[in-house]
Amino acid sequence: MIYKRYKDADKLIVDVDGLKMSDDALVLIYHEDKWYDDVFIDLEGQAVSFEKLKPYIIFAAKSLAEMDVIAQEYSALHGDGRFVDGYEVAYVFLDAPDSIRLRYCGITQNTEFDVVFQYMNGEFSLKSFGMKKDISSNWGTLKM
Repeated sequence: MIYKRYKDADKLIVDVDGLKMSDDALVLIYHEDKWYDDVFIDLEGQAVSFEKLKPYIIFAAKSLAEMDVIAQEYSALHGDGRFVDGYEVAYVFLDAPDSIRLRYCGITQNTEFDVVFQYMNGEFSLKSFGMKKDISSNWGTLKM
């Protein structure tokens, strides 16, 4: 089953004035709710560019639910079926102007992995899911 998580507009920070960077270069983009913990953009190594990155941070925050749904769909087709109940986004990394990485952390197990997306031609393309790299653009029709 696919859930549209991180969609509560009252919890999502998509206003430039609402973005605040902590001393350890974290920017809160989703306030904890009764189902999910806080989600942060990690600007380690990019903190000096915080002001310049604000539009990109807002874009990533607004796109969080969409990227999570893509990750859930991939896991439903090619995973073990426990992704949606076992993992949630903790951190988002802005790796390049067209690349966003979500770090998922285990809810019941102490584990984490990254899911990488590339944004091109107005849509997100899944590039890697944990240890699976170079994912084909037609992954939805492939059997693995």
